[in-house]
Order: sequence, then C-alpha cells, then structure tokens
Amino acid sequence: MTKILITGASGMVGKHLVDMCLDKGYYVRGTDIRLDDRYLDEKYWGDNFDFFQADLRDFDRCKVLVDDIDVVFHVAGVKGSPKRAMEQPNDYFTPMLQFNTNMAEAARLQGVDWYVYTSSVGVYSPSDYFVEDDVWKTFPSENDRFAGWAKRIGELQKDAFKVHYGLDNFSIVRPANVYGMYDDFSENGMVIPQLVKKGYHDDLLSVWGDGTPIRDFINAKDVARGILMSYENKITEPINLGSGDGVRIKDIASIVATHYGKEIEYDTTKPNGDEIRLMDMTRANSYGFTPEVDLETGIKEVIKYYESLQE
Repeated sequence: MTKILITGASGMVGKHLVDMCLDKGYYVRGTDIRLDDRYLDEKYWGDNFDFFQADLRDFDRCKVLVDDIDVVFHVAGVKGSPKRAMEQPNDYFTPMLQFNTNMAEAARLQGVDWYVYTSSVGVYSPSDYFVEDDVWKTFPSENDRFAGWAKRIGELQKDAFKVHYGLDNFSIVRPANVYGMYDDFSENGMVIPQLVKKGYHDDLLSVWGDGTPIRDFINAKDVARGILMSYENKITEPINLGSGDGVRIKDIASIVATHYGKEIEYDTTKPNGDEIRLMDMTRANSYGFTPEVDLETGIKEVIKYYESLQE
C-alpha cells in the first residue's frame, strides 16, 4: 500500500486531498498545526489513516513525519489577504521558508519516492497570462513580493536537489486563486470568503477597489485533483492549476450580492492590486487536467458552507 504524507491536512485543499487519497486506497498520514474536528469522525478510524499534529518549523519533527512514507504532498502554507501580505509580510516569508525547506530536506534524507510541492500564482510577474517557463525571466509582483519569493525558493530547492544529488522525483504545481469549502472567513481571508461573509452580515456589500481586476480562480477540490494527477503521472515540469478564464472581481461580487439581495459599494480608496492575473493552462491540459467545478457553482457551495457555520 502506497503511504502518503499530506501536510496542511486541516486546510482547505488538504481536507479534500485526504478524502481523495483514502478513496483511492492509499494509506494517508495527515499533519497540521492543529487537528481538525472532522478527523475525529469514525470514518477516519482504522488502519489507513492517522494524524500527527506538528509545527513544520521543527526540522526534527519533519523527519519523524516522513518516516516510512513513500510520497509527500506538501500543501501546508500561509494563506491570507492582500492587506495582510502588504502590512505583515514576515507572517508569510519566514514560516514558508521554514516549512518548505524542512519538509523537502527531511523527505530527501528519508528517500521518499515522490514529492509534490504546492507553489503559487504569486511566483509570477504581472502579465496577461502566466506561462510556466517564464517564471525565472522575471520577478514576482510587488503585491506578492515576500510570499512570491518564499514560494520561488521552495521551487529552487528542488532544482538544487537535482543538480547536487541527481534527484528528479518532484512535481511542482502552481494553483491560481484558491477558494472553496473550508475557506478562511477571518479578516485574513481572500476575496471570495470575505465577500460571502459581508453578504451574509452587512447591509451593503463593500468591495475593495473598483471591481475591475481580473483573476483566475480554482476550487480547492480541483487543486487536490491536480496534485494527485501530478503524482500519478510523475510530472517533473511545473504546471499551472487554474481555469485559464478570467473573471472580474465585480462579477464575483454580483453573484454574492444577488444571492443576498444586497447593494454593492466599491471602496476606491483601497488598492486594486494587479489588474490581470490569468493562468496559461496549455501544459496542464496536455496532461488531461481541466477544472470540474465552475465558479458560480463553487461560490454557491461556499455560501452554503458559510451559512451552515452560522447555525
């Protein structure tokens, strides 16, 4: 039985990935800084699943996690709002460097068969379309400078392993803007959970900026599918995970506002961020990957999930 370690197992992508791996008959070891209550459900009891609470900043703990593991899906990271990224950049930079470096080095020392590293759209410089091989010709956007460089260094570490040790057993996935069930609805959350929360509670749906920026969104379920695909196909070149189709922030606000019957207010004193960020999906499509969850369906799923939390 293939034994898989999933870091960030209590997170939005990690939860879907745990379920998908168990459905495929893999043994799964989940790890995160906290144990999510869902893993106390009796369906997770048995010989095919266990959970270790761990802080990935502790290298010795990382070495314990990879003991007797065949495959690592490194999904753990620091997720948060553009505002937090600009005002508290070290909340992203230092922990992600530690997570990424420790887990990859522990996996190398243990001799795991395959390692999937979850990078980010933040590694790219502003462009109409993000093409995988263009990353190292440019610099990350100033709006993603610290988090973007932290993710890039994680990718560069894999190149160092290849040059130094001849290892070529890594996949790198670069998800677009990820949303879905189990999202972060705190003040550090991203645009979709923030709009859903405002739509539920506020009289007006306030939107940062003028609503014109174009983004590429992907549901957490589809990210989990892409991670599994990259391992099962042993893809060794970086691949984008997105839709390839842009949507304006105002269109997302409209879906939420319509659901709740609210007026939209654009706060143009707040920054827009980059005007356009779209994934080129040519490479991922060539491996057979296409998203299954359309944006409107996905947003309504987030709404339903958030409302269930208020009951």
